[in-house]
Amino acid sequence: MDILDIHSELKHFRSNGVTLNLDERVNLEMALMKLQVSSKAEELHLWGKVTGLYADYYIAVAYAFSGMYEFPVKKFFWALSKGELEFQEMPELNDQHKVAVNSGNHAYFEGNPKKKLVSVTKTGEEGAEAEAAPEKEAADEEGAEGGAKAKDNLSDISEEEEIRVIPKDLSELDRLAYVVFAIENDCTLAPLGAFKMTPTHQVRRNEAFRGLPPQSAESLQLRSYLHFRNVQTQEYRDQLDQPGAPFNAGFLEPIEHDFPRGQWTVQAADQDDVVNVRSLQWPGFVFYHKRGTKKFGNLYIGDGLKNDELHFMIQ
Repeated sequence: MDILDIHSELKHFRSNGVTLNLDERVNLEMALMKLQVSSKAEELHLWGKVTGLYADYYIAVAYAFSGMYEFPVKKFFWALSKGELEFQEMPELNDQHKVAVNSGNHAYFEGNPKKKLVSVTKTGEEGAEAEAAPEKEAADEEGAEGGAKAKDNLSDISEEEEIRVIPKDLSELDRLAYVVFAIENDCTLAPLGAFKMTPTHQVRRNEAFRGLPPQSAESLQLRSYLHFRNVQTQEYRDQLDQPGAPFNAGFLEPIEHDFPRGQWTVQAADQDDVVNVRSLQWPGFVFYHKRGTKKFGNLYIGDGLKNDELHFMIQ
């Protein structure tokens, strides 16, 4: 949702129970304007809000289109609802704890970004090696010149001498990054034809897009809505390599093929010829498109919990 249209766009989400109060909107607009100046992003959008027990996380996303091959770069920012809103860059994904995050931990967020969810302690052999590291470095420096040259050559480094990954604790902020990236990958949408592939294989907004036809059955079909992400299936990857890729409006993946089937609902709102697409897998995510116009947007307001039982519920 574009930061310049927060007030006008929020009304398209209200029918689904997704909204922000007046105080939130005012504070967010001020904080996002400051972020726009500091980040110098080509586009800056309000991504949504992840609710916590004691404080909430507001999320923003910046898009960089220029010079990006095949897909723009997305950079995420977060701010805590406690105190003055000030957005900070989202940390990189901590892959060391991917299994722990995906293991079905359905605890609510608390709103404490520094809270340790998994603590890594150096014990046993790892601890001894960590303590011996400074002495080993000193011994290496005093080694023979031939030995130093051999270590400079990566082909001569044995498996024991390879750089080891330093264990890192898993904080609530790390978990937040996992959840935001997962929702972004699974849910963020665009109408068919809203983006184009240029001859230099850059994704840009399509100036010729005038929206899906008003009052049309096509606008209520899942195939009219595409994942706004770099394509992941081999079929669509192969299409990008074809000479006609810049002329293909459907170069992104449609949501009609998503599994489990039935995780998306499409409905027409009563006012302004608006279509809403909701995710049942990530409750709280809503996409809107005002047919006959260029206007569309995504917004997530929820607790950050995935509905892992959905495939049983819709059978």
